[in-house]
Amino acid sequence: MTSPRSRAVPAALAVIAVAAAGCLPAPATVEARRTADLYTIFVAAAAVVAVIVIGLTLFAIVRYRRRGDDELPPQVHGSNRLEVAWTAIPLLTIVALFALTLGVLSVFDQAKGAAAGAELRVTAFRWGWRFEYPGQGVVLEGVREPGPEAYVPVGETVHVTLTGNDVVHAFFVPRFLFKQDAIPGRENTFAFTVEEPGTYRGQCAEFCGVYHSGMPFTIVAVPRAEYDAWLATHRGPATSPGASP
Repeated sequence: MTSPRSRAVPAALAVIAVAAAGCLPAPATVEARRTADLYTIFVAAAAVVAVIVIGLTLFAIVRYRRRGDDELPPQVHGSNRLEVAWTAIPLLTIVALFALTLGVLSVFDQAKGAAAGAELRVTAFRWGWRFEYPGQGVVLEGVREPGPEAYVPVGETVHVTLTGNDVVHAFFVPRFLFKQDAIPGRENTFAFTVEEPGTYRGQCAEFCGVYHSGMPFTIVAVPRAEYDAWLATHRGPATSPGASP
């Protein structure tokens, strides 16, 4: 039969992991949900390591503290079992976390290979964004606040081709738990699938100059019928909701 204290330790670790994971933005995409699950596992593993290290340190300080005499405590000169244990356990933990990380990264790679419900070409420039819908005749531009609003269909994979026009920028939507650099002369590709309708604010996340903080954009996820209607009403010359600094 386990003691209340032995049952309390795992419960405390679980609470710590859940509380720390709760500091993340709520995941809004299929890929973000897998990333959030991975973060939770990492935090739980870190909590276990912290409890072991801090617990053993406090135990050694209290148990083997000086007791008023100069007599040395029993000296231990090595233990093969202990050395194997404290080498193998961290090594296996790192290998397991590495394998889980590769599994989550493969989810992002698989998303790029899935059939596209929508395609976006995104160009970052100082100090705004340009969203193009290839083959649809829709182009959006926004400079500084409030930035452009790009619509995407809910529950369908959105393929994005990202580049920069002048310096390095970064496409970042907090609730997507994902950031991708926009590099001049280079095209980066990624994909995401928004799970629920909503408005998701994004921001340039790479310092790019004096107006870096004024480069927002918004991803609006809507049902397919509403998305198609939006495309139909926005075909034509590029719209630019923002003003030049």
